[in-house]
Amino acid sequence: MKRFLLAVAAIMATMGLQAQQKEIPANIRLEVAEAEVDNAHYSIFIYKDGDGTVGYYLGLGGSRGIFALTENDNVTFSIQDVRETCIWLGATTEEVFASIDTLLALYDREPGTVVEFRGRTTTGAERLADPNSTTCEVKKKLLGGKRLLFSFTSGRYQCGVYLTKGTVKQLRFGLKANIKLNPKLHR
Repeated sequence: MKRFLLAVAAIMATMGLQAQQKEIPANIRLEVAEAEVDNAHYSIFIYKDGDGTVGYYLGLGGSRGIFALTENDNVTFSIQDVRETCIWLGATTEEVFASIDTLLALYDREPGTVVEFRGRTTTGAERLADPNSTTCEVKKKLLGGKRLLFSFTSGRYQCGVYLTKGTVKQLRFGLKANIKLNPKLHR
């Protein structure tokens, strides 16, 4: 049984190395770290735009609420083809870890602190929309602790997604493990 499992592991490793040597296709995301927290999905993924630029993004899962702003600034609930919101982490692993450290440092700031990040939304077609900016606000939890609220604007819609410190740490650990397992992928 051990020999069989070792043979299966060797075959999977060989297939993984062959897949790593291929170039990342354009407009397709490649997940490198994932976290499931309270039925929400968070991930770090690599995405190559049609123009050939490659970057790492932090996928913040589906939008918790999508609100439309009307002409007289009334807010109404609406559904739009926004599947996920994400922020830019960087083009290299060094930039990614610096961005993650910046996120972790925000949890030590006072509630109400607001920081701007480069963001994008993902439509149902799995393609990332044009870059836009997102605001990140430090919020206090009801039972103590803090979380980050990312607010995106996509056209006339505004999306809000929360992120906890434990989730950021879990994603950082998953990314480190993926870099050790697939070093060629992260060059």
